[in-house]
Amino acid sequence: MKLFCKAKDERVVAEINRIYKIGFHLLSFGILADILLQAIGVRLEGSTVVDSSINLIEFAVLMLAWAVSLFLMSRKGLMDDNAFAEADRFPLKIYLAQGVLAGSVAAIVVSAVQFVSGAAWVSMGVPYMLLAFAAQLLFMVPTVTVLVLLITYATFCYAKRRRARAQAQMDEEDSEDSDLQR
Repeated sequence: MKLFCKAKDERVVAEINRIYKIGFHLLSFGILADILLQAIGVRLEGSTVVDSSINLIEFAVLMLAWAVSLFLMSRKGLMDDNAFAEADRFPLKIYLAQGVLAGSVAAIVVSAVQFVSGAAWVSMGVPYMLLAFAAQLLFMVPTVTVLVLLITYATFCYAKRRRARAQAQMDEEDSEDSDLQR
């Protein structure tokens, strides 16, 4: 459900699609490289949780694809792929809500992983489990919310500067064209 509906500019949609295409190809190539490395016997594993492992190459490729997509969007003057792609003012309420939601989900995931892995508080009973979950919420929600706000605000400022620079170049070219026509 969209909180605010705003028509998207066709140019913005086209730019976002090109950027996501690059991210998709980067991700696909990285996963393919990881599969080939696993096929020849090279495997890098991280920490294990209940007989499953985190493949560090796949994780690094995923983070790289997200970072490249975010960087390319910012270079085009877009801060997001939604209705606020070319916003003039930072949409604080939207990103605050997203940060709180992301922090809550992170606390739930961390608590679930600790529960499954047999953390010490799991054997202490329901009141201690609830206390541990509350502690996770008290730590994760503010931390993740601040991180989301910092990252989105930095992206917003960078994208806004890039848009202003592109607009200045377009204005300069238009003024040169009009001078030549005189």
